[in-house]
Amino acid sequence: MLGALRLSAAHAEPPLTKAPGCIKRGWPATVTCGSTACFVSSCGEGKCPYCFIKGTENLVFSGWAVYTCMSGDSTTGKALLFNTLPFNARLGPICG
Repeated sequence: MLGALRLSAAHAEPPLTKAPGCIKRGWPATVTCGSTACFVSSCGEGKCPYCFIKGTENLVFSGWAVYTCMSGDSTTGKALLFNTLPFNARLGPICG
């Protein structure tokens, strides 16, 4: 896994619930952005509706996962992980 990247932008908000189905599909339950733990809140294949980096919706990914970063009861950010084609390499977390 590559080191965490920081990018700013805003897009659709991921759900604030944990997604155990994503863990069963092989995505990590949590990732770290700085010192903040982020939990997996959504994942899928194809176009990512929560990807906050302009242009990523058109890149060649075999899968994506969105993570919600929390500090106490406050959402502090989100993170993305991607499985890339053609080598199915994992890219991220990309923090924003």
